[in-house]
Amino acid sequence: MKSKEEEYRQLFLTEALENFEELNRLFVELEKDMSSKKAIANIFRIVHTLKGNAMGMGYEKIADLAHVMEDVFGAIKNGEVSLDKELVDSLFRANDKLGGLINAVTSNERVSYLGIKTKLSVYLKNAREEKASEASDLDSEPTDESIVEDDDNNEGDQNEEQDSGIKFADVVQIPVRKMDDLLNMVGELVIERDRLISLFGSEGKSTLEFERIKRISSNLHYGIMNVRMVQMGFLFNKFHRVLRDAASAEKKNVELTLKGTEVEIDRNILKIISDSMVHLVRNAVGHGIESQEERKDSGKPLSASVTLSATLEKDNVVITISDDGKGINTEKIKEKIVRQNMVTQEVADQLGEKEIIRYIFEPGFSSADKVTEISGRGVGMDVVKKSVESIGGQVLVDTELGIGTSVHLLLPSSLALKGALLFEVETQVYAIPLTYIESVTYLKKQDIHLVADSLMVDHQEQSIPLVFLKGLLEVRNLESVDQLEIGQKFLDTINGDQEMNVIITTHSGRLLGLVVDKLQRQKEIIEKKLPKPLDNSKLLSGTTILGSGDVCPVLDVASIMDVLFQSTTKKVE
Repeated sequence: MKSKEEEYRQLFLTEALENFEELNRLFVELEKDMSSKKAIANIFRIVHTLKGNAMGMGYEKIADLAHVMEDVFGAIKNGEVSLDKELVDSLFRANDKLGGLINAVTSNERVSYLGIKTKLSVYLKNAREEKASEASDLDSEPTDESIVEDDDNNEGDQNEEQDSGIKFADVVQIPVRKMDDLLNMVGELVIERDRLISLFGSEGKSTLEFERIKRISSNLHYGIMNVRMVQMGFLFNKFHRVLRDAASAEKKNVELTLKGTEVEIDRNILKIISDSMVHLVRNAVGHGIESQEERKDSGKPLSASVTLSATLEKDNVVITISDDGKGINTEKIKEKIVRQNMVTQEVADQLGEKEIIRYIFEPGFSSADKVTEISGRGVGMDVVKKSVESIGGQVLVDTELGIGTSVHLLLPSSLALKGALLFEVETQVYAIPLTYIESVTYLKKQDIHLVADSLMVDHQEQSIPLVFLKGLLEVRNLESVDQLEIGQKFLDTINGDQEMNVIITTHSGRLLGLVVDKLQRQKEIIEKKLPKPLDNSKLLSGTTILGSGDVCPVLDVASIMDVLFQSTTKKVE
């Protein structure tokens, strides 16, 4: 993995070389029409940007020469200096030197630029003096010009040839759309490869000759996926301003800390969750961080802290937004959900802390007592949840009253390829992304017990609900499903000693056991979204193609669990 500094250096070089080529084009345009205000303004803008970028990267020579060129064009814009052929020629040479300095970042060649810098500085100084004195007959000191020419001449002809040569960056910028198209084509290639291997295997033929093709196509697939990966710092660094504006609006003193900026993730995932991240950071400042007076009274530092961190966990990236604020008051949330008729008081009294906290993700819920610029509108956390779950992610919340809150976004590292468990219900093969799988186990009929109109099983010292997936697949409306009726129907067909295959799924801190007919294997899949109107399904999130060429539906565990647990709550009410 490239270091962060190397990545920034490559980005700087790519943009700097593009600036250099654009300057060459603009200078040619300016030479043809020295009165072109558009060309003058564009050159001024480019050298100003280049100067700032170079200063930020510590490339002092590039910044130094760009600064002088900026001064010249600033004077031209203000009418202090008039363009003529001699000045345009000098500016061409200055741009050649600028290109040489940019290339020297990678080649480490020595490029002398002081001669042309001094010449431009003297030209600018003399022009300003001439303008100020309004004396057209004053000549500039000849010694300055002779020193300039001698310095440039000592560089030799060879160096001049290098400056005028055509240079190319080591980085190629490709539109994301083209990368997505290429990745889709490679995905089709992988599917076709697996289909051929499966076909040969089913006919009893050797598949050894496919091993090299399999390795090459896999390397190609991962290679293209890797091109779409960016470091988390690409997104995290944008939040200094977001947090500053939120803290200013709330009149709070908050510092931002970044961790794990070198962790890589699919660029498309960052694009999808960026708005959610903005909301969570603003939410941390608006809801989480106390006022200066409250922090002082509780003995906390007046300067609060919000931390953005990223870590790798298997095939997932976990982004955490944490604050050292007051934490989530579950009693306050309980009062709100009862007042807003989300649940009855009796149901609310039976809910645990984690179950209560889940209500902050319900549409229209807000714990703010008043509407401010960044909070209290009743929109946001439900959108965050939907956004994260749309890419197969999960949102988890940890909080401690008086200490602070952490929101964890469990995300796939890539949208292109995901690990999944294949299993069968009757004769159809289905898939569940590994992100949603806690474990796989085998149960017998006597392991199942009835609690509050639901089938339950013991798993790691806690009782979790159990459903027969075959029954869910048969119903037309998942929201009106009677879990007990379906469970009892299929449970009656199970013999006492017969083992049932159970997949323990997890989502938003909840567990659910799914009974399936047969477990197959783990496999990396390329999931395609369902077309309209099938995309409204609460059971399926998409499909994939197996090596046999058969279509394999992918279960939407997030939607299934949300609907089932909501229906259970309604029954309790």
